Amino acid sequence: MNKSIKISDMNKKENTNSSLRVEILKASHFSMLSSINPSEKLNWLQLMLINCWVAQAERKFPGWLPAKRPFCLLALETNKPIALIVLRPCNLRGTCWSVSFPELLSDPKEYSIKTIRLNLLRHSLDHENNRARSWIIRCPANDQNQLETSRELGFQPLKILNQWLPPKNSINSKILTSKINNNNYEWQDINNTNAQYLWRLEQAGESSHLRQILDRQSKDLIQPKQPFNGVLIYKDSKPHKAIAGLVARDFYENQLIIELVRDIAWDERITKMLPKVLRQLNNHNKEIILETNHDDEILTNLLNESGWSLKSEVILLGRSLWRRQENKKLIKGARQLDSMLGRLNPQNPPLPTPSLGRR
Repeated sequence: MNKSIKISDMNKKENTNSSLRVEILKASHFSMLSSINPSEKLNWLQLMLINCWVAQAERKFPGWLPAKRPFCLLALETNKPIALIVLRPCNLRGTCWSVSFPELLSDPKEYSIKTIRLNLLRHSLDHENNRARSWIIRCPANDQNQLETSRELGFQPLKILNQWLPPKNSINSKILTSKINNNNYEWQDINNTNAQYLWRLEQAGESSHLRQILDRQSKDLIQPKQPFNGVLIYKDSKPHKAIAGLVARDFYENQLIIELVRDIAWDERITKMLPKVLRQLNNHNKEIILETNHDDEILTNLLNESGWSLKSEVILLGRSLWRRQENKKLIKGARQLDSMLGRLNPQNPPLPTPSLGRR
């Protein structure tokens, strides 16, 4: 399973006898990781090690086990961990993966930071090439180095997202949940039924290219399970209608990224109910980041009025191996247009084309 590569950096003098290795996180790495600061990262890496074990089983038995767990790849410079990268499945079939930008653990001695990042990213793209057909990555809009590195590997910008931080005042989420539920509205955890409603909202708000890259089905919105995943349902209609939803998109050591999904057309009921829903996000031990579409001006104004602060703008980039396939046998027995027109023999000879020149 473990892979290693030897590379050279043309921009920096390096020892030709040394090597830069990229490996899946394993138990033997922790003796090398003991000196990492802050020490709390070791607890997170221990959880990632368990995830890697389960993810390898999911990878070995794709027909039996859906893709749910992330991988962690580690870059080592002469047996010293210097950077890591995390890959998370975006759907249960494992056809699309979210790639975190490489995080440095210590200062490299022999290789440039760009070399390390490029090789971690290349290795992560190659790691799931049996199942994966597309990958996505988030880069800060003002970080030119990250954007250039991602573009160098074939990632293309798909959309711009606003990332928001919640108000500082804390409110009990259980009390709020009871206030949200009334005769007409109900905040529901995502389940097999309402995931269909939420999936339609998500599909309506994305471009066809992004939908193809993510390759998600309604059941993919149920995973991963997070305490704030949910759908705001309007019950005074049959069938019930989803107004908006919150879906966990990415989570790191001390950070949880949640996307707000809504329909293209603005629904005034969102103005009334959404602030109550969003207050729940302030009651968590992780840093909560809410993602919204950068072009959604009405939602941006609503979040500003509700006390949310804009943290940053990020660009969602994608890389895809999907190819358009033409089905020439779409209609059984169908003949080409030329073969059918060839049977239409005109009864009269064609008339000469009139000339517009001088006579």
